[in-house]
Amino acid sequence: KVGGAFSFKAAWTSLRSSAPVVTWAKVVWFSGAIPKHSFCLWLTFRRAHLTRDKLQSLGILQQSMCPFDCGQQETIDHLFFECDYTKAVWSKVMELNNCPIPVAWNWDAVVTWALGHTIGRHFQRWMRRAGLATAVYHCWRERNNRIFRQEAVSTNQLLARIIFDVAKKAALHLCIQDTPSNRALVENWEIGEAIFCQTSGNQQGAARSGHTSTSML
Repeated sequence: KVGGAFSFKAAWTSLRSSAPVVTWAKVVWFSGAIPKHSFCLWLTFRRAHLTRDKLQSLGILQQSMCPFDCGQQETIDHLFFECDYTKAVWSKVMELNNCPIPVAWNWDAVVTWALGHTIGRHFQRWMRRAGLATAVYHCWRERNNRIFRQEAVSTNQLLARIIFDVAKKAALHLCIQDTPSNRALVENWEIGEAIFCQTSGNQQGAARSGHTSTSML
């Protein structure tokens, strides 16, 4: 209790274990993020996904081949994004965000890139964060669908889902300035014109379609 009244915050603080804030926290948790995408990305940053190499080492599986039929062992580094399938998806997401194609494709390289190029309030950085989280989520989901449901889609079909999720969330959540660099991203991701702020100054954070818009540069 705080001042004789029950406090959810105080109760939560007393129950949870505290730890230093990780360097990648703002890459995962940010305004406008899709919660299930952020959770999947959080697991990936912690290398907590039960990939087949881990299950094999525990004696649960007899083999650890990648479910995308590339003939390689499935590890976190392979899945994000050394595998030919996921690499094709991630390279297209990078292209949509007007980012250079990576030199290295393993997860550590992605983390280094994310820490240096996704944190901040600019629209371009928000799109990079959203693109990363959504790509990781859909690649992991596709991996599970192939293993547990024997269902598979092409890289183009998976990319269409990524574009839909990112574009819809950006359109509902953001209000941005109409600049050449912003417009290029809007066109790449097929986001509607309504994302551009129609008001000026301190009035830019307006409500649109029942959603509070976040003003960004």
